[in-house]
Amino acid sequence: MSANKFEYDNLNPEELWVKLCKGDIEALTALFNNNFDSLYSYGYRIVSNTDLVRDSIQEVFYNLWKYRNNLNQPDSVEAYLFISLRRQLLRKKKNIKRREDMDKKYFSEEFDVLLSYQGWQEALDLEEEKKEDLKEAIANLTPRQREVIYLKYFEGLSTRELAEILQIRAQSIYNLVHDALENLRIFLDK
Repeated sequence: MSANKFEYDNLNPEELWVKLCKGDIEALTALFNNNFDSLYSYGYRIVSNTDLVRDSIQEVFYNLWKYRNNLNQPDSVEAYLFISLRRQLLRKKKNIKRREDMDKKYFSEEFDVLLSYQGWQEALDLEEEKKEDLKEAIANLTPRQREVIYLKYFEGLSTRELAEILQIRAQSIYNLVHDALENLRIFLDK
């Protein structure tokens, strides 16, 4: 063990903080090493995801280094680190939840076509009195069928483009379009 390493191991967190604020990278390293285990244990209780906790701890220390010139001496360095980690994890947890909620909403919700039924009526060349039947027929399509019809007929995308967007084979696109149009025809011919 070098004398320099030994020196940093014997410094208390407040002394390491002062050195960190003055640009001493060794002080940052010592602060990180001295607090990692307790921060990890605490963080894992907030979010039981090893990678997320480790990344968040690294981000806390990265931000300490990045903003070292603007940092004030806290009453307790350990408390400051725990608070910083907690905020970091809760922010990430919130972002993850928001992403998951958006994904759930997309997958559980039916594909909502942002066109009026008038647009569908024109695209399908229907008479005005069939408008209510059209609403019901569209409601009976699967979300995937509505999506493919919308993209193909209202956005003018090719089968190849649709296959790429929806990440399915071209034959599946043909089947989806055929089934959707067939369902619309059957429903509207009633």
